[in-house]
Amino acid sequence: MDVQGDSRMECSKILSRFVDQAPLSVMTRITLENFFGAKRINAIFEEVSKKQYTKELTFSAVADLLVEVSLFGCDSVNAAYLRDQERIPVSVVAVYKKLKGVEPAVCEALVSRTADSAVSLITALQAQRPEPIPGYRLRIGDANVLGRSERRLGVLRGTNVAALPGQSVVLLDYATGVISQILPCENAHTSEKRILLGLLPHLNQGDLFLGDSCYSSLEFLQGVRDRQAHFLVRHHGSQKLQPLSKCRRAGACRTGTVWEQQVESSDGQVFRAIIVQRHKPLRNGKRKLILLTNVPRSKASAQKLAVLYMKRWTIEEAFRQLTQYLSCEVKTLGYPKAALLAFSLAVVAYNCLACIKATLAKCQGWDKVDNELSDYHVAREVRRTYEGMCIAVPEEAWQPYAKMSLQELAAVLHEMATKINWRRYRKSRRGTKKSFRKTRRRYMHVATAKLLETKQ
Repeated sequence: MDVQGDSRMECSKILSRFVDQAPLSVMTRITLENFFGAKRINAIFEEVSKKQYTKELTFSAVADLLVEVSLFGCDSVNAAYLRDQERIPVSVVAVYKKLKGVEPAVCEALVSRTADSAVSLITALQAQRPEPIPGYRLRIGDANVLGRSERRLGVLRGTNVAALPGQSVVLLDYATGVISQILPCENAHTSEKRILLGLLPHLNQGDLFLGDSCYSSLEFLQGVRDRQAHFLVRHHGSQKLQPLSKCRRAGACRTGTVWEQQVESSDGQVFRAIIVQRHKPLRNGKRKLILLTNVPRSKASAQKLAVLYMKRWTIEEAFRQLTQYLSCEVKTLGYPKAALLAFSLAVVAYNCLACIKATLAKCQGWDKVDNELSDYHVAREVRRTYEGMCIAVPEEAWQPYAKMSLQELAAVLHEMATKINWRRYRKSRRGTKKSFRKTRRRYMHVATAKLLETKQ
């Protein structure tokens, strides 16, 4: 009697049931197995880390705990540890000690290298979104300050101010929906303008960078030009511009009337200024929005660029999903390095879900995915079924997916996506959203990294 063969057959039947009942959970798990294998993650850590080293606790074991918090619904690192402590050879105190010492460079490398795999997988699926302007690769940049943590550290006790454990500048690729780069910073009070110059090495010829007014610094824009890339950024009011031509009307967009003018900055850079005279005022009460770009008029009209700037909210939506669905802000992690690692691994999970959405788009089209797919229902299914799937399906059943090439993985994902019951994941229809005036409450806050540095 072949007991081992019967066991494999039974395991295959159980996995097939999950494919039928919770296909997105299975697709997410096999994508993580391929991108996030223990050997690969440990190799990145050994290569990049300068201070920490591996003794008993591997970096992949710590990363798995944080992925369980961000993607699979564990309430805290301690809860994930209690569930997996049989395979972790150290105490929970040692786990937290490892977390608080992980260097930001490791976080940056984790995101960039797994993002390369995600982009390659989506390319193998041939499921990229069409670029808004042909010939340009749209990339969107923004910063994300992590929410205040609980005041568990000694330096935070006895105070009622909010403790901010860090921030990151993020670069998102529009065509794939993948966050390709992060620049983590432990000090939440560091100006975004001091961090963003680190994005320049990641911009290439043919890229079109889209950003808000923080990215309109003349040094950054000149750096983009030097790399033979292009930009479309919002003008900062502190910059003085000298008009070089008359302002001419260039059409209209959904939010207002569009005008265009050639201008020159104080350091001699020449821009196309896209001026949107808005129908409704901005939050600051002003109705005029000025965009600066070096995209030639032959490639894109002022009206088209004004409409394109609205795509900047793509990255704001990514931040919302990271916060609400992927728990990128673990409030129990007060040390900046630990909090930044949690955010980085939430980004890795987000990129895995971007691959799943691209697979669905290959079958259904991007219009249907963007307008009908509920990210909430996708995240809910993954969280709801993960623990049961781990119990029912043994680890060895997932190992073949970790060894697949990206082309093989793309074929498996596509086959699963063709059998999905789309009605399970549709957005709920809502009525017309009522407008109301928001009231903001101001909180005092402090950068945790500053307090720790002062203590040392």
